[in-house]
Amino acid sequence: MCACVLFPQVVTSSCEQLFLPQPALMASFLWCISAFGFLCRSTAQDPVFLQIWSQNEQRQGLPSLASPPSAPKMEGKYQVLIPKPTRHASGADVFHLTQQILEALKEAAKAAGGETWKIVNAQFFSRLSSLPSLESSSVERSDFRVDFLHQIDEPTATSLREHPRDRTEAYSLNVTQHDILIAARSSWALANAMATLYQLVSVQVTDGAHVSMSIPGCPHYIEDQPGFVHRGVLLDVSRQWYSVPWIKFLIAALSEFKINVLHLHLTDTASWPVEIEGYPEMTQALSYRDINGNPLTYSRSDIREMVEFARVRGVSILPEIDGPMHAPALAAALNLTVAATVNFSLPQFAYEPPPGTWNISSLRAMQFVRTALEQAEEDFFTAPFLHVGGDEPTAASLCVLLDEPLREFCWEQCTSTSVKGCGAVPKKPKEAKSGVTWWFPEYLNAKVQDYFDSVTPSPAKIPRAIWSGAVTDMGVEVPPTDLKHKSALQLWTFPSSSSTSQSISEADCQKYDLIQSAATYPQDGSTYGWLYMDCGSGANWIDMGPNYWCPRASWAALYSLNATQGYGDGLTTSRCQEAFLGAEMALWSEVGGMGNGMALVFPRAAAFAERMWSNPPALTAEQMTGGQPPESYWQSHLRDAMARLNQVVANFELLHLGVSHLQPEFCRVHPEYCNTYTKGFYEESEA
Repeated sequence: MCACVLFPQVVTSSCEQLFLPQPALMASFLWCISAFGFLCRSTAQDPVFLQIWSQNEQRQGLPSLASPPSAPKMEGKYQVLIPKPTRHASGADVFHLTQQILEALKEAAKAAGGETWKIVNAQFFSRLSSLPSLESSSVERSDFRVDFLHQIDEPTATSLREHPRDRTEAYSLNVTQHDILIAARSSWALANAMATLYQLVSVQVTDGAHVSMSIPGCPHYIEDQPGFVHRGVLLDVSRQWYSVPWIKFLIAALSEFKINVLHLHLTDTASWPVEIEGYPEMTQALSYRDINGNPLTYSRSDIREMVEFARVRGVSILPEIDGPMHAPALAAALNLTVAATVNFSLPQFAYEPPPGTWNISSLRAMQFVRTALEQAEEDFFTAPFLHVGGDEPTAASLCVLLDEPLREFCWEQCTSTSVKGCGAVPKKPKEAKSGVTWWFPEYLNAKVQDYFDSVTPSPAKIPRAIWSGAVTDMGVEVPPTDLKHKSALQLWTFPSSSSTSQSISEADCQKYDLIQSAATYPQDGSTYGWLYMDCGSGANWIDMGPNYWCPRASWAALYSLNATQGYGDGLTTSRCQEAFLGAEMALWSEVGGMGNGMALVFPRAAAFAERMWSNPPALTAEQMTGGQPPESYWQSHLRDAMARLNQVVANFELLHLGVSHLQPEFCRVHPEYCNTYTKGFYEESEA
């Protein structure tokens, strides 16, 4: 099976063949993706789904598959609404869609304008494009009406950069036997409305050719708006490389559930995959390479193509260029990084291998990072923020920036793992003993501040985002932007009440908006997985134990936990609660990649999406006793959510796309028996 993609000049298999319902073929296909990076391809207006293609062959003008991009072979689809709409009234009728009605929807969208049609096509028709035409109906419906009630203007430079707090995402949708009425005042709102319309549709395919399509539960009257304006997924494309088509596929899948931000962690110590004009040596020296030695990179046209693809699906792409720590380790050969390089892959130099720190003392290095950030700010033209990184400092990695004799003294002291004065703190502790040097507050924090002052583009087009540790651990001030909206702190830790870690303060909430991304949440001195999808896979280079450094995040935690908790009592103030824009779940690609990424993300992303969009009553960390929600919450929320998530999994499988299961298939078909067992489990645990 792989021969057809490894050697395009002898291609004999069509893409459609790869989606025949044969497990052996599907396993072979996934293996090809995982091992060789031969991937899917689509154009900006076609579905992202899987067309096998080698990006490097395409760029080099080599032969490629001639057939046009196509969606994976859909064998059917269940109606399932996730996230739940804010207000939804439904009936008991079944509305049968005909080809005539679909054509009416298409013509109405085109008549409403080019922008409307692009979004309707992306969010509705492209998802159904692998299906044959519907069976003809003897009933003519000349009276059926489709109406888009608001004009959607073509985007402008200003509207593309609209801040999440200013975007209109609310919509209403009415579906009856006589009409489909859609009220959406922006492209973001229309993308959400069309995702809901798609979810309402049920599809049956018999004999591979006969298609019937319906909307059960009619009439539907929906009014909907998000609980949080920032509903994101972070994808690390530095630790593992993902193809443009794979990323598009992820975007299309996320947008069905109204996830509206894809945060691309573009660079880290592992690699530099982003092509920067004027600096071709960066990707030549620091990107991964495929089995044939071709660099695995993202060009400026790749990025702009992904941004537009995401935009018409209601998703913004947020770029991150990390620093001053998390710089590409191998850049030392280019005289851009210092001290903590691959030759110092030890715990005192970095939180994971390989270490890398930008050479803050080098004008050339700082000019490069600034250029990279300026290019990202230009090319990611819908980004809500420009993310500048800023987390996980180690003194040993920064000592070399000091002048002698401080450099040698810092090196001698901080290459030991037990010296207290080498820890990152914003200020020297009041109880600090005389004669002990506290390297960060006395020397290194100023160096880190110099980095952000040097590389952050000015004047700013959009607010900045930074990992909260830069502020809580080093006292960094994000350079001011003179924009209407604040920059943002992204929280990735959730200290317990007994922790000595610095907390977010009321003053911080006045300066910054907040985005929740905590890997774990504390409970009784222990921690449980929350928003990091790689967690729970053990025995790798950091920890040979069963859980890596953090336990697996359950779908129940993603669904249940209040996204605005953590980091001490300061977050409970009204100012800090109002500062929360939303949250992101993260795939850091430490154990994830193209072969298993979808299974790590889904269906947990759908559970997270309902938390962030519908924002049902939430639990605190204390209420998740032992990592388990109380029975009352299971009965009132999780039981129904589980049933709908099982349908989400079934829909992915009807596209022959592998995601994780939450329960055996029996429980999807007969939830009443499995629910009885769960109720009994609660009763036994309380006895």
